[in-house]
Amino acid sequence: FDSRAGSFSPTHHPTGPRRPSPLRAMGLVKKGDAEATPAEAPEDPPVVKQLKELDDKYLELEKEYDREVQKLLVKFSALQQPLLEERKQVLLTSEGDGPTTGTPALSGFWLKAMQHHPNFEDFIQEWDEPVMEFLQDITKAHADEEDSNKGFKLVFHFAENPYFENKEIEKVYTSEMSNPYCGEIDVKEIKCTTIEWKAGKDVTVEKVAKKVKGGGAKKAKQKKEKDEPRPSFFREFFRNLKE
Repeated sequence: FDSRAGSFSPTHHPTGPRRPSPLRAMGLVKKGDAEATPAEAPEDPPVVKQLKELDDKYLELEKEYDREVQKLLVKFSALQQPLLEERKQVLLTSEGDGPTTGTPALSGFWLKAMQHHPNFEDFIQEWDEPVMEFLQDITKAHADEEDSNKGFKLVFHFAENPYFENKEIEKVYTSEMSNPYCGEIDVKEIKCTTIEWKAGKDVTVEKVAKKVKGGGAKKAKQKKEKDEPRPSFFREFFRNLKE
């Protein structure tokens, strides 16, 4: 995972924007054409048949292009991995008896990185920040190294902390290419690790006063509170979703 902005997107196509199919752009090949049965499909005039044949050849070259780019992604990801591991070790190095956080060498490294990342910045609330201080690393792995369209997994690695028991929290995206003519990728399912909050430390809820029925001094002295959900990175980002 690269901490610089723009390096991650759940729907980002790894090979870049696909050049649209000419027939697709003209509306001669529609998204549902692949599913249509011969009985349903109208007869094409000869010129359209010829253009579709050319378009199929064009699409095969696009697929070959994607395969070659995928090989480069795998190659350079492997070359980058030692640098990412070295960065992790640098951040874990602690000098002196300073406060223990996820990145002792530079406290709050990942919090600041995520607050400046367009895919994370809107999720992080003030009460999330103390928890994020214990984040050690974020790693990413593809579900299929030969086909990045099938999805990927983000793993958030945490140091031991007073908030939850988890050492790792995963978010797994399962996706597929829904339209080969323009490279559309649909996310079919998102599954996240259940966070095991320690007693009284769940930052996704807040204590609010609960109305006490009845009157009298005794009732007035009774403090009634209940947990109410509130916005939080750990609530909104780590959600299970299915199409």
